[in-house]
Amino acid sequence: MKKWMVGLVVAVLWGVTLTAAGAARSSYTYYPYGDEGDVTAATTYGVNLMGGSTDVDEAMRWMAEKANGGDFVILRTSGSDGYNQYLYDLAADNQSPLNSVETILLKSRNAAYENVVLDKVKNAEAVFFAGGDQFLYVDYIEGTPLEDVLNSRIQKGIPIGGTSAGLAIQGDFVYDAQNGTVYSDEALADPYNRYMTFSRNFLENRYLANTITDSHFEQRDRMGRLVGFLSRNLLDGWTTEAKGIAVNEQTALLIEADGSARVAVQPGGTNQSVYLAKATSQPSNVSPLSISNVNVIKLENGDTIDMTDWANHTGFSYQLDAVNGVLRSSSGSIYGN
Repeated sequence: MKKWMVGLVVAVLWGVTLTAAGAARSSYTYYPYGDEGDVTAATTYGVNLMGGSTDVDEAMRWMAEKANGGDFVILRTSGSDGYNQYLYDLAADNQSPLNSVETILLKSRNAAYENVVLDKVKNAEAVFFAGGDQFLYVDYIEGTPLEDVLNSRIQKGIPIGGTSAGLAIQGDFVYDAQNGTVYSDEALADPYNRYMTFSRNFLENRYLANTITDSHFEQRDRMGRLVGFLSRNLLDGWTTEAKGIAVNEQTALLIEADGSARVAVQPGGTNQSVYLAKATSQPSNVSPLSISNVNVIKLENGDTIDMTDWANHTGFSYQLDAVNGVLRSSSGSIYGN
C-alpha cells in the first residue's frame, strides 16, 4: 500500500476514534474530587429521602458513614460539581472520611451506556441523585445498563438517596412529570389530566414497594396531588394498597437496612415534616376526584417509624377524604396538627 494510502487510512481511523471519544464526552461530564483510585469498602444499606432546598447535613453525613471510606458518586442531569468538596469535607469533619466524591453529569441517554459511567457507579460505595428534572433521570436511565448497575449496587447494600427530583425517582412508582409539573387543584379536578404521567419499576429500593415519593411538599402545597397520585395508582390497577411518602424542604427520612426510619432536618428551617399516606379504597368518582379513607402519618424532627408495616411510629395519624375535588381532614387541616 502506498504511503499516502496508509496515511489516509490512519487519518480516517483516527477520525473515527476522535468522533467516538467526542460522543462520550458530549454525553456526560465527570468531576472527580479526592483520590481517583478505586477502593473497596464494606457498606451498610440505607435510603436517604430528602425533600429539596438546602441539603440536610445530618442526612449526608449518615450516607457518608454508611459508605465507610469508599467512593461516593453523585448523579445529576444539570449543574456541575457543587456536591464534591461539600460532601468530602462534611465526611472528614465527622471522622468518616471518604476516598472520593465523584459527580457525573448525565447529558443524554448515551451516557448510560458509557463504560466510564458504568464503572464509576459499579464501584461506588454510595450513590446520590441531585435535584433537577426527574423526567430526564427516567428518560436517560430507564431500560439501560446504568439502571441495571444501580439496582445491582442497591442489592449489594450501598446507601442510596436523592433530593427533590432525585427523591421523586426513589419509589416503586414514579411521578415522572414528562409533560411538566402538576398542581394539587389540577390533580384533584382530574387525575387523568395530561400532566399526570407515571413510570414504574425503576429503582428497586427496599421498603418502597407500591410507593410513590414527592418533595417540596408543604412549601408547594402538594397534598392534593399526592392524593391524586395514590388514586391513579389504584385506578390503573398497579396496586391494591397505594402508598406515598412526601418530604418537606430541608427535611429527610432516613431508612435503615432493618426498616427502621427517622426524620432529620437542617437547623433553621420551617415546616420540616414527612408525610406517609396510604389508600386502599378505589375512588368513588374520578373527575372531580372523590376518594375516602386516605390514612396519613405526619412525622417531625426525630420521629421514628417502622417501614416494614408503618404500624409502629411516633408521629401524628389522621385521615383525608377527597369529595368532588376538595380535600377534607379529620384533624381540621390537610397537613395535620
